[in-house]
Amino acid sequence: MKRDKLLLDKSKLILIVDDNVHNLQVLGNILLSAGYNIAVAEKGKDVLAFVENKIPNLILLDIVMPEMNGIEVCQRLKNDPKTRDIPIIFISVHKDTLEKIKAFRAGGVDYITKPFQKEEVLARVRVHLELQRVRQKLKKINLELETRIRQRTQELIEANKKLEEMNVALKILLEKKQEHKENFGRQIVFNVKHILEPYLDKLRQTRLTKEQRELIKIIEQNLNEIISPYQRTLSQKYGLTPTELQIVDLIRSGKPTKEIAEILGLSKRTVDTHRHNIRKKLGILNKNINLNIYLSALEMECN
Repeated sequence: MKRDKLLLDKSKLILIVDDNVHNLQVLGNILLSAGYNIAVAEKGKDVLAFVENKIPNLILLDIVMPEMNGIEVCQRLKNDPKTRDIPIIFISVHKDTLEKIKAFRAGGVDYITKPFQKEEVLARVRVHLELQRVRQKLKKINLELETRIRQRTQELIEANKKLEEMNVALKILLEKKQEHKENFGRQIVFNVKHILEPYLDKLRQTRLTKEQRELIKIIEQNLNEIISPYQRTLSQKYGLTPTELQIVDLIRSGKPTKEIAEILGLSKRTVDTHRHNIRKKLGILNKNINLNIYLSALEMECN
């Protein structure tokens, strides 16, 4: 167990900074005896030069030094993104509270006073090395989480984009389907009105048996079911009566007033009156507008 601990500590580099050679020797022996890897520096500028090439896991930094004191060195390290996360334990012969406050404000994590007590030094070093290890692990986990979140967010953005594209495509397909459906319905009504009805008229004018007339009646009822949406629109929107709807159908099939009167058993004058009322209800004030053409256009709109 001790061997494993020794190997683990050997991976930790601790930089000791003090202008007093004796202090360097004392701290160095304490840390070496615990299995730590150490480096030493006697001046602040030496610390800044050292971290350019190698980043220690922890720094033991004397406050009182010539040229550049420990507070200034600490501030320089904390202002550099490359070295700001290195834990710094200040060392000093003084026990002045104000000096400690300055040290902590500069970025120090702890404070050790001289003369050094071996157990205290090792305890504080172990604590801050462990805290540093935990912080680095948490930082790594956070970076991994941020990366995953960014990746997941990008995946969601791409998925939403694809869904939006699919929705647009589906909407277009549904619109096209509805358009085809409406065109198909219009075509059916057109075929019924302009292709089938003339043949039915010819059949009506021939001598038919009772059974044949019944069959024609059934055909007419089924055809009326097909074109009923158009008739319902005329009835509901324009208030056309059943007789007026019959006259509208006959006008659209090209029947003149006299023939309409004969088919419906009405006088020519009565049919003319109905035609006038139909024009009035449809809002056709211009007498030059052909009623048959207008009704055909209206049928296409309704279906």
